[in-house]
Amino acid sequence: MNRETIVPVNFKSAQRVGQWSARLGFVAGAVVFMLWFFSSEPTLRRQAILVSLACAILSVVAVALYQRKIGGPQPFSVVAAGEFAGANEDTERCWLDSEATSLPRRIPSRRRQLLRSFAGAVGVWSVFVGLIAMAWGSPQRPELVERIHSAGAVFAEVQVDKVSDVRFRDPSKGKSYYTATTLVQLPDAQGGEPVPATVTTESYDRLSPGDRVSVLYAPTQPRLGAVAGDESDLENALRGATLPTRIVWLLLVGWGLGLCGIVALMFTAQGFRTFSRLGTRDRAIRGKIVRVAQFSHAPTEPGKASSKSQSLSIETATGHVHFLVDIRAQDLPESVTGQPVCLCWDARRGVAGRRFSPRVTPAALISDQGWVMHGMLAVSEGRLLADVGTPVQKLSDAPSGGRMLRLWDPHSKWALFVSPLTLGLLVAIIACAALMTFDVATGWRWAVGIASPLMSMLLAGSFLMTPGQSDEQQVPASRG
Repeated sequence: MNRETIVPVNFKSAQRVGQWSARLGFVAGAVVFMLWFFSSEPTLRRQAILVSLACAILSVVAVALYQRKIGGPQPFSVVAAGEFAGANEDTERCWLDSEATSLPRRIPSRRRQLLRSFAGAVGVWSVFVGLIAMAWGSPQRPELVERIHSAGAVFAEVQVDKVSDVRFRDPSKGKSYYTATTLVQLPDAQGGEPVPATVTTESYDRLSPGDRVSVLYAPTQPRLGAVAGDESDLENALRGATLPTRIVWLLLVGWGLGLCGIVALMFTAQGFRTFSRLGTRDRAIRGKIVRVAQFSHAPTEPGKASSKSQSLSIETATGHVHFLVDIRAQDLPESVTGQPVCLCWDARRGVAGRRFSPRVTPAALISDQGWVMHGMLAVSEGRLLADVGTPVQKLSDAPSGGRMLRLWDPHSKWALFVSPLTLGLLVAIIACAALMTFDVATGWRWAVGIASPLMSMLLAGSFLMTPGQSDEQQVPASRG
């Protein structure tokens, strides 16, 4: 399918498919995360997790079927160019022309863009932590503990009859202890003869016949056997939790720290302002789009290399300004080059110039053709424009009736261009998670437990990869 076959109606359906698939997948993942950490009913937990994972699979299948319906995944450049074309459909009703000097007080918000970025980062991080937890944990009680629990488990002090296979353990950390194979007598709640049972004990002192040890057993069915240990030793196995409480808290604290890091990075890179209403802190300057260019950020510290960002070069009366946005040359149609635009930016963010002050500030391009593009502006360039830029309130006095503004947001149509590699990784991760809900052999569990977090790291790379890079990995025939 080529550029000409993608029409705005495809964009609308792609956005709906992407939204519902992402919501279903996110909710399913959250349910799995919560159940694995906090549920103590192994059977119901497994069933609920498998149902949730099936819903997650459905969300991936929905995107794959949609792509098949439209002829395969589309290059991002097709989607980006189509967004510009959609904005130009009804130029008579656009909000201003190149001679106008007014700005609307309200513009399409970037709230969904921020939420999408945040949800994507949180989702990938949660998948990584969740897979580690699933590999680390136990999906069900040990078989003997499960049988005893079902028959009515209690703890009891029982007498040792015989001790054999005694071994001294001297770990590198903690106290030394003895392990032994111990024969004990289990009382029968129905008044019968005590039932002998063999258990493996751990004790700081060497056991002898006549000593007493704590065991877990079913008084009504003592022939099921017993497990040595007191309530503190067997608490996790008995209550059906997948992980010991201390491990749960360790993983949750790590997960929470990761969320804090995501929030900090988002604030630094994008800020939290939705930029839906132009106000007193904003300034604006007229210009025209020249080309796509790379912008080099000044090093944060001496000796460090400068970082680069994709940008649109905007020619203004005072020179060229770089509007930072994830776009490539092939994403920009020739018809857009030279279009007059108004560049608006938050003139207060980062002006303090402290060490940890943000280096970029939210900005928006408002085209005379009716589209709005959200991005960022380097604070250093914003300072240079401060004297020539016009306060927005001086340009926001025109009535808003009849103005049409369309948000340029190709990433909201991700269902059109998401790569088969990403969909395949999602399916593989879901399959690994489903497998780890069962009590599989130790070797397989280790293999899956190592492979699945690695796949989640590949998923993170796919999430961070620019759409243009993923385009290069697609089949050439898909470019039309």
